[in-house]
Amino acid sequence: MRFRHATYAHKRGHPADGQAGMAPSQLWRQFPTETRTEFDTFFGELQMQTSSDQVEDKENESAPSRDWGTRVFLCFLAAITCFYAVILFYHTSQPPGSVAEDDSILERCRQICLKYGLVSTGDVRQDAENYLAAVQSHQLTDELAVILADKSFSVTASQPIKLLDQPAPEFSVPDETSTTHTLNELNNDRPLVVVFYLGYGCSHCVAQLLALDKDLPRFRELDAEIVAISSDSPEHTAEKFAEFGRFSFPVLSDIDYSVAEKWGVYEADDEDEPGFMSHGTFVVDRTGKVIWGTMGPEPFLDNRTLLHVIAESQGMLPSSDVAQQQAAVHSTASR
Repeated sequence: MRFRHATYAHKRGHPADGQAGMAPSQLWRQFPTETRTEFDTFFGELQMQTSSDQVEDKENESAPSRDWGTRVFLCFLAAITCFYAVILFYHTSQPPGSVAEDDSILERCRQICLKYGLVSTGDVRQDAENYLAAVQSHQLTDELAVILADKSFSVTASQPIKLLDQPAPEFSVPDETSTTHTLNELNNDRPLVVVFYLGYGCSHCVAQLLALDKDLPRFRELDAEIVAISSDSPEHTAEKFAEFGRFSFPVLSDIDYSVAEKWGVYEADDEDEPGFMSHGTFVVDRTGKVIWGTMGPEPFLDNRTLLHVIAESQGMLPSSDVAQQQAAVHSTASR
């Protein structure tokens, strides 16, 4: 608070004649009204500030408990990270197969990590197979008619993506042989599954392509095509195909992420954050419209949902009566 210092000094240090013996209340009333108002305002603000400081002190008293919880959580994460680093070191120094019968805790932990694809076997395709076996709960072994007739199955709903019910963005990108493929060519009066994956260095991504490749005959029964797109160069994809085997559908190269950005699975660099790409799976109907889609940090492995979405878009889902008949036939045949 700003004061009129001259007036205040005069009244406090040099009272007028007869004021020295006055009672405090009487002396106070001798100050000008403006000065008394400034004093009242000042002490009012001082009291409010004191109350605020007291409240803040009380809040700070509870802060150590939150800080303690945070510290415990960070220590837990650090312990997990260190243990994982130890497993990686063990995995690198003792390659699988070099250890005969070792029942140590590290070997058992490595086997668990291998099962879920947390450490590499050196064979990305084998890692992908391990990941599929561990996490894909419904591997399709039945005929397509039986799969579509299963009324107990719950289809995974589409995410509310921006492309939903919109024309699919066009693309024109090369495969591993540098042959260019376009959306119009692949979606030529037939349904199309478009998969964006993070590249052949990601075993979880390759797992999704493996699952689609295994179920490709069922997609072809619905006259549907599949295409996979990543930022891997054609040369890199060709090299991986030669090493681990190719897929039976086009695998295309979007080196500059331009297609991924148009489909909403890639966020370009900005001043604060580097570019980021998500997994993405989309279903495009015969008319070229996106009718289903999902994006996220993990690949989508529920091919049964994709088959149902494609079949429904073409009116090919069996009626209730037909579904019951097919289920009965399948049940009888499996006995």
